[in-house]
Amino acid sequence: MENGERLVIFTTPSRNDGVRLHIERAVETHGKHRDLSLKQLPHMETALQSLRDGAGDLVAMSAFDWQQQDVEGLIIAGLLTRKEPTWVLVANDKPEYLKQGAYILCDHELLRRQMMRLRGDLTLETMEEMGKRLNATATISELDEEDIWPWVEGLLKNGNIDGFIVPRAIHASHRMKSRRHTLGLQRDNSESNRERFIPPPLHGFTMLVGRNGFPKASIQDMVDQSAELAYRLEAAILESLEPSLRPIVGAFVEQRKIATILKKASEDGDEALLNTLVDPNKERGLYKGKGGPRIEMIIETLNPEGTVTAACERIVQPENSHIGMVNLLKEFMDLLAVMTTDHEGSNRRILGLPPSFNEPSPRLMNLDE
Repeated sequence: MENGERLVIFTTPSRNDGVRLHIERAVETHGKHRDLSLKQLPHMETALQSLRDGAGDLVAMSAFDWQQQDVEGLIIAGLLTRKEPTWVLVANDKPEYLKQGAYILCDHELLRRQMMRLRGDLTLETMEEMGKRLNATATISELDEEDIWPWVEGLLKNGNIDGFIVPRAIHASHRMKSRRHTLGLQRDNSESNRERFIPPPLHGFTMLVGRNGFPKASIQDMVDQSAELAYRLEAAILESLEPSLRPIVGAFVEQRKIATILKKASEDGDEALLNTLVDPNKERGLYKGKGGPRIEMIIETLNPEGTVTAACERIVQPENSHIGMVNLLKEFMDLLAVMTTDHEGSNRRILGLPPSFNEPSPRLMNLDE
């Protein structure tokens, strides 16, 4: 395919991952300047086989599709600018104002723990638990992936539940009328110091996948290099974690302007971050190292009650992103090892430390129920 020729992109019906709407908007925007054709096929497997057969040039898919599908002989040609990866609470009230004991549907274990950190008095239910409470187990088993969420929104409107937590893409793809409240990446000082919600990895990415040899330069104007870097780092973080940790770890990677990072640090009063980035021996506004963007990486996990959090952050220059990711993971795993280990007593006495320092102490957190 030569640049300037028609580019055929395969997509599938909405899969609750935001890809369909994302690629539609991208084709609408870039189609004003080049010949783009978007074709819908019924299944991802069909789209990939049609791509291999040469019937099209690219397939739009999520990061989860790339992991789960047979992609032998295919390459990631590029990624669209990342969509918001945060999850949302669909409810009539903000999380801080929900009534005590409110019933909240949430199937993702990480989000359950993060919500418990914010509001330990809520009643968080899985889909299975909610079905048993409402005698709706049979109904749930009969609903497919597209019908389940409009039905759940109906439960909210009828007062059977007080809210439900889903990826932002589900709320958008079903065009829900109910209010959504972002469970954001940044601490919200305007909302009683609301804790941040680091999302599960890999949400919000839309990949353009082609056959081996696809000329990536031909879609340079459509793709976002920083999104591809963020994907590769998040995927590497997820792959490096033990399988038992993956459902309860939040991780997020983003390229940001250094001025944006400093502004947020100033608003939050984060002196440690300001001292890390700003050179105190130079005029105000000059940064340690060279200027330009930075890669911000965050990872966290919580105990089931949401009362203890283990988290690490790192900000690096783009060219140091891989080693920065490796160091972040090492720090995180070392921290987890310390926090999840019982500490034996010691007979050694260290001048200046209280006697309690030598006493045995239980672990700071348990990751399991």
